[in-house]
Amino acid sequence: MAGGSPRAPGRPRDPELDERVVATVRELLVEVGWHGTTIRKVAERSGVSRPAIARRWSSKAHLVLEALLGPAPDLARFHGADGPGWIDEVVAGSFELFDRPEMRSAVPGLLAALHDHRELRAEIWEGFTGPAASLVAGEGDDEGHRRARAAIAIAAGAALFTASMMGPDDPERSVVQAMLRSTLTGAIAPGDGAPPRAPTGRPPRPRSGADVQPSAS
Repeated sequence: MAGGSPRAPGRPRDPELDERVVATVRELLVEVGWHGTTIRKVAERSGVSRPAIARRWSSKAHLVLEALLGPAPDLARFHGADGPGWIDEVVAGSFELFDRPEMRSAVPGLLAALHDHRELRAEIWEGFTGPAASLVAGEGDDEGHRRARAAIAIAAGAALFTASMMGPDDPERSVVQAMLRSTLTGAIAPGDGAPPRAPTGRPPRPRSGADVQPSAS
């Protein structure tokens, strides 16, 4: 799932210029990996000067994160989802994110770079989990927020491990996703057994046939 990436302060952004830069970053990550994706190469291919890039992104890690996650969280996929539907989208979005070829190429170097960026790690955690968690946990429901954010972390971790260890057609991938959905749905449900509220106030979205388990006769 997508979360907002931190941006450096400065003059108003030019969306067309920004998109040229981040599109170039994604291309280079696939072609030459994290270490080969340098600011110099990004500038040369995108036609945007290195000083202009530096004014917009304070480090290579900031730039790559925006190329991978986008400038703001994409919450459209959650519209109309009830609690189990929210879990479905968290799991699906996590696997989609870590299956992308540019993410696969970036992860090893990006994780190493984030080791030395404590503040950036904190910003990513808040930007990656906070807005989505607020959709399923009510205002003032601190325990609900903690559980929702934990669910996002568990789904992202499983997606990262699966993308690193399994091929795209490995049949165990669907088993991992099904177990995640089942486990996480139970983990964030209220103690009285009632389903979480629909986050948008709309009727809950119908579940797909694959998600509906037949009852025992």
